[in-house]
Amino acid sequence: MKMKYFSLDKLLSLIFGLVVFWFFAFLYPFHLNYQEQYQMFLFSSDYFLNFFAKPGGISDYIGNFFTQFYFYSWVGALTIAVLLVVLQRAVWFISKQFGAKPVFVPITFIPSLLYWSLFCDENYLLGGLIVMLIVSGFVSAFLLIKPVNIRMGFVLVSIPVLFWMAGGAFVLLPLFAVVFEAVNRNLKVTYLSIFGLVSTLISYAIPTLCKSFFLQYPLRQVWIGANYFRFPVNVPVSVGIVALLLVVIPYALYYFSRIIKRDHSKIFIAGQLIVLVFGASFLITHSVDMGKEEVMAYDFNCRMRKWNRVIAMAEKKTPTTPLSVTCLNLALAKEDMLGERMFNYFQNGIGGLMPDFVRDYTIPLIAGEVYYHLGFVNTAQRFAFEAMEALPDYQKSSRAVMRLAETNIINGNYEVAGKYLRLLQKTFYYKGWATKAMATMKDEKLIAQHPEWGWLRKCRTQEDFLFSEGEKDMMLGVLFRQNPENRMAFEYLMAYTLLNKDLKHFLQYFPLSESLKYRAIPKSYQEALYYAWTQTNNDPTKDIPYPISNLIKQRFQAFQKMPGQPNSGSGKNEFSDTYWYYLYFVK
Repeated sequence: MKMKYFSLDKLLSLIFGLVVFWFFAFLYPFHLNYQEQYQMFLFSSDYFLNFFAKPGGISDYIGNFFTQFYFYSWVGALTIAVLLVVLQRAVWFISKQFGAKPVFVPITFIPSLLYWSLFCDENYLLGGLIVMLIVSGFVSAFLLIKPVNIRMGFVLVSIPVLFWMAGGAFVLLPLFAVVFEAVNRNLKVTYLSIFGLVSTLISYAIPTLCKSFFLQYPLRQVWIGANYFRFPVNVPVSVGIVALLLVVIPYALYYFSRIIKRDHSKIFIAGQLIVLVFGASFLITHSVDMGKEEVMAYDFNCRMRKWNRVIAMAEKKTPTTPLSVTCLNLALAKEDMLGERMFNYFQNGIGGLMPDFVRDYTIPLIAGEVYYHLGFVNTAQRFAFEAMEALPDYQKSSRAVMRLAETNIINGNYEVAGKYLRLLQKTFYYKGWATKAMATMKDEKLIAQHPEWGWLRKCRTQEDFLFSEGEKDMMLGVLFRQNPENRMAFEYLMAYTLLNKDLKHFLQYFPLSESLKYRAIPKSYQEALYYAWTQTNNDPTKDIPYPISNLIKQRFQAFQKMPGQPNSGSGKNEFSDTYWYYLYFVK
């Protein structure tokens, strides 16, 4: 019978790990890519000492070390799965030392399940889970020591060490020790009281003294230590609940094990598993945010220049959020399809074309991709810098640093670019790219031949002017006038006027397309041109001076004759891919 239970707990841990891996690798992968871009782990002594110099910093350091591997989401999924399984195994080991029966193995998954749900929020950091594992490790070491006096000494010595490694969670060790000794009655009440008093005094004195003599942090932050959440001033209660469960669960299972009878063990296991599965399903379902996951997927694929994947995502499900539409329009432009297909998908106005600057750490990076590929190199540089400086946990962003290196290379600021590249050379994933960029930077011919940097150097704005958020069409006009071969700038200028329903300026700018030598006028331009002609031409014998396809003429005539509202029923299905539908029915 013991062998069956022994095998069962291992089997449950394996199944749990596989499910967690599947979830993050295939259902929620882009949340992991999102995490990776907002930190930059450096293999340098200065970087380590920066973390080592504060309580809880070691946990953050280890968390950042693992987070860098989120660049490949399947590696991040494997990391989280392994760490959550290790946490569950640690809780089960501690519970067994407390006298818990194998029948209660399913309950030991609760802390890991709760942390799984927390990681569905992109603002929870891996360092918080590392804290739980470190504390569990110290508690496990405490339980392995048999002589009671040595155990007590271990706790007192470990308090300052654990405080520096894990921050305020160190109080769980003396708390657990007091509960364990009280339950097992290994100490007389007098000695246990003295131990509790001494550990309490030490626990209070260490953070207070550290704050008074050499730490430049608020006392609250000294006590908390590690960064569980991206916003350090906010420590969610849920983290504290998970931490307390490390003490509460073994203690509870000790009492439950004294009540349960072996004859009822199978029923209890089955009941716990049913509750656990349904509870976990409910918890994870209400924790995920697939809307954010979609935006992160669009953004990551744009960041990786996987334009066809972005378009394939839109073909599968049309994007509806401004940022995902921004990424789709960028992908269409990069594949020379913006003028032809932009109205095949949902458009939410100019906000989905060139987003305004927002003092945030997310939106500027996504918007910056658009400005970078258009040729607004300085604007892209400003967006990247502002996004990195807006990070609430004061880290550096690997993505932002990479973009700052690129923009400075394009602008010829090689000393500044070298500063950023030398930082990236101390990373794991970006080292090769940075080394290659350093070599390219030393030869002007290599930069000119670079498929991206060479082109953007030709396209970038040469004149000094203040970028105006309210006059993006003017800015695009300046950009295109400086390089009439910049097809993307022209198509964004046309898209801006169409999305703004400004047909007057559309007709004014359209003749500029002569320098681009289109084989055929893009579909959305034809629709706008034909519509404008029908509204202004009073002579039915006069032909439109543009080569408009017969199909578009026929569709517009059908659009005009259609009874009722075109945005309902078959009308929406038939004409929702036209500029006319956008013009009339999209607010």
